[in-house]
This record gives sequence, C-alpha cells and structure tokens, in this order.
Amino acid sequence: MLSRWVLTEEERDKYIDALTEELTVLRVKVGISQSDLCNMIGVSRQTYSAIENSRKRMTWPTYLSLVYFYDSMSATRDMLRSSPAYPKELLYRLNDGKSPEAGLFGQTDLNDILKELDDQAMHSLRTMILVEYARCKKLPGDVVVKAYEGVNFMEAAPDAATETALQNIRNRKK
Repeated sequence: MLSRWVLTEEERDKYIDALTEELTVLRVKVGISQSDLCNMIGVSRQTYSAIENSRKRMTWPTYLSLVYFYDSMSATRDMLRSSPAYPKELLYRLNDGKSPEAGLFGQTDLNDILKELDDQAMHSLRTMILVEYARCKKLPGDVVVKAYEGVNFMEAAPDAATETALQNIRNRKK
C-alpha cells in the first residue's frame, strides 16, 4: 500500500494537465497579472507564460504553489475544487485524511491555526491588525504600532489594551 504522500507520475501528470488547461481562466478570475503571480509562486514570467500557453510543462512544486494560491482565493476556490485539477481525493490525501472542506491545511477553526503559530508569526499578525486598525480609524499606522509596543494584547483585556493604545495615540498627537 502506498503512502498518502506518494503520488505516481501518472497521477501528477493528470493533475498538472488538468490545471494547465484552466490557468488563464483562474488567473483572470482572481485579477492578477502573470508578473504578480510569478512573484508569488517563484517562477519567472517567461516560464509561467510558457506553462500557461502549454509550451512548457510545469513542475510538481509549481503545481502545488498554484493550487495553494487558487484554493486560498474565494474567487477561484469552488472552480478549482470542482475541477479534475484538484479533486477531493487529492485534497483528502494532502489534508492528512481530513475532510476536503477543511482547506489545504486541514484546519477549519482559526483558533487551531493560531495555536500552531510561533512568536514571530504572532508578532507579524499583531502588527498587521494594528496597521489595519489605524487605516480604519484614519490614523497613521506607525502611531498605533508604537502605541502597542510592549503590550501583550493576547493576554491583556481588550478594553484595557485598546484604552492604553488610544491614550498613547492622543499623547503623541499633542
């Protein structure tokens, strides 16, 4: 019996061929240029163009990068999952036997994902949230980030952390 991680060349070829047929439609549906997509998946634009136009065969890592990208986009997820390019059987295998509806990482609950993140990832998320908070409140993002320096708002009561940040922002505006 083969491991769930081992795919035959025939299986890989079948999935690659099916995805190649849909690349242009998927990319247009997301509204991303070839250049931007290439930066995301780490291939040259010339290579990607040749793949999209069936002049070159994509590698398995490129296939996985594209599937991950398009599966993470709400505009293309359903189309991709209903296609032979990314059938439920493959998603099930890649999800460690969990439901295909769980997504590529087999997680349906954000809290389960957050538990797996290290300190660097949590710091990055906090920074992004604070910058978005500043954008929504029409405040300079750097002011909000500086206001939260040293505050562990994962442990602090939300109201106390928010009040501290707002007070710091008010003080800096003076």
